[in-house]
Amino acid sequence: MGTKSATTLAKGLHLLSAIVADEGRSSLTDVAATLEIPLPTAHRLALTLEAEGFLERSRKGHYFAGPALWTIAGSDNPVRRMAMRLRPSLARLAKAQRGFAHFGILEEGMVTYLVKEKGLEEELFTAEKAQLEAYCSAIGKVLLAALPTSDFEAYLENGPFVALTGNTLTQPDALRKEIEDVRTSNLAFDRHEIRDDLFCIAVPVHDNDAKVVGAISISLLQEVPIAKRIRQIQLLLARIVKTAR
Repeated sequence: MGTKSATTLAKGLHLLSAIVADEGRSSLTDVAATLEIPLPTAHRLALTLEAEGFLERSRKGHYFAGPALWTIAGSDNPVRRMAMRLRPSLARLAKAQRGFAHFGILEEGMVTYLVKEKGLEEELFTAEKAQLEAYCSAIGKVLLAALPTSDFEAYLENGPFVALTGNTLTQPDALRKEIEDVRTSNLAFDRHEIRDDLFCIAVPVHDNDAKVVGAISISLLQEVPIAKRIRQIQLLLARIVKTAR
């Protein structure tokens, strides 16, 4: 292999590694600048990697790991790929609504956050790969609503639950009624149940077989949205889910 080919291969591998580690947060322009790879070269390499299935494009100028990489790793994870597709839209939503946008899944009765995007300077206690109790979060309620009845009733046997604020639903009967409402409306709320200054709205994320695989939410600090704004946010969340499949 000639020196030029070896250099090109090395640049391509460095670019691929950086993009996979970044998980689609940064633009190709930013990744290339960090690696000190000329942008035209980065574009050419990214297009080749995309054509071969090693990268997938989430939006203009943003890439994440493609199906060929998942196959090589032997860990094809459709939900993980879904998270990467959702990230750019959730980032835009967080910025537009001046809040925090999340994508989470249910693991052993706990919400695991796969995506967190912030749209304001303040910070929130949530973090990617961190877990939170399901009963008191909007995402958690959506995911509990998707459980088979027997599994949900088994979850309720863990109650009464710990009150994090004066608004937290701690009694199994109260949570059961709340989840019935979520199943009817496909919409869940955290009405200051985790923190007195936090209001969250969540909707389910379905796969192509209509199975709920996760949920996305918008979290607002120091604000209780009126009904009209809640409906607007619900439609925005639903649109994000639809375009991410």
